Amino acid sequence: MLFRFRFPLIKFCRTYSTKHEPIHRIIYSSSTNIWFNLATEEWLSKTIKPNEHILFLWQNDKCAIIGRNQNPWKECFLERMNDDGVLLARRRSGGGAVYQDLGNTCFTFLISQAHHRLDKNLNSEILLDALQSSFNIEGHIHGRNDLVYGPDKRKFSGSAYQNTNKFALHHGTLITDVDTNAMKKYLNPNKEKLISKGVDSVQARVINLCEVNRSLNHKDLCLAIEESYRQTYSKYKIQSAEILSRETLDLIPDLNASYELFSDSQWRFGQTFSFTHEYEKRFPWGTISIGIISQRDGLIHTCEIYSDALYVNMINRLKDNLVGKMYTGESIRNVCQQTQKQVETDQEKAMIDDIQSWILTQI
Repeated sequence: MLFRFRFPLIKFCRTYSTKHEPIHRIIYSSSTNIWFNLATEEWLSKTIKPNEHILFLWQNDKCAIIGRNQNPWKECFLERMNDDGVLLARRRSGGGAVYQDLGNTCFTFLISQAHHRLDKNLNSEILLDALQSSFNIEGHIHGRNDLVYGPDKRKFSGSAYQNTNKFALHHGTLITDVDTNAMKKYLNPNKEKLISKGVDSVQARVINLCEVNRSLNHKDLCLAIEESYRQTYSKYKIQSAEILSRETLDLIPDLNASYELFSDSQWRFGQTFSFTHEYEKRFPWGTISIGIISQRDGLIHTCEIYSDALYVNMINRLKDNLVGKMYTGESIRNVCQQTQKQVETDQEKAMIDDIQSWILTQI
């Protein structure tokens, strides 16, 4: 459920004190759209001033987010996501595939590299202090990227990093009350026939923080993180909290441009490594084998279909129609509908329905 922070919506401002003294900004997003929030994060990265430190807090509705070099067909059940309205997003940073919903709280620590360096451990301590002071939850840093709870070291937070000459970014998520069944439903598909050079997701045991403290929620957690952040940097100037909404897209062209990128299918599907997908099935009307090769642009570059079915022309038309199309469920449906219009018999049309239903379970 969406909520309203107590902070007023204010105009973004750029104020400075002394040349080298950092100015800290705390920004909330009132949108739960993953593409908007990733676009906001990128826009803040591109426009950060030399003395700025930024804490950005946000939350996403149902989505699967893959790392920059990951293969969505390998990491996600794309057809299930499409049926259930789960958005696919690709971030610019590395790391594995994650599922998010309103049971997650997302954070971004962003600094200019002009005079300062990002301290990942300090950022983690800010998060841990917020949990301890406001919710009596004692977590620990584990490894390079994770925060864990209890003797079993159950993971409740993962992070990723991005560094450029201009800025350093540390972002991640705190798992508060995520639908763990959805994680299993939308992530980690059958990989038996999929050959990829992408980055595998890392499975880890996780815990919802609400299991430790039922009173924890996104709004109060954000306010606790803000308070911890303000105390940590109390000797510096910290501006009043700011709120960004989807309406901001109409006011800031650069932000809108980033949103168009993250929502674009070529970015979400088209940055994958080359892979081969092969599958075979026996139907009452015959056996069919399909081999698809897709390249970095997410298009089907090569398609071979072998079958002992009697309708040779239908098989050839389907193969020709698939080449050059995006390897997505929606595109497969359109190709099958196109092929049905090109065949003559009801039997062929029924066979195409069988093939369509089968392919959609494989991608």
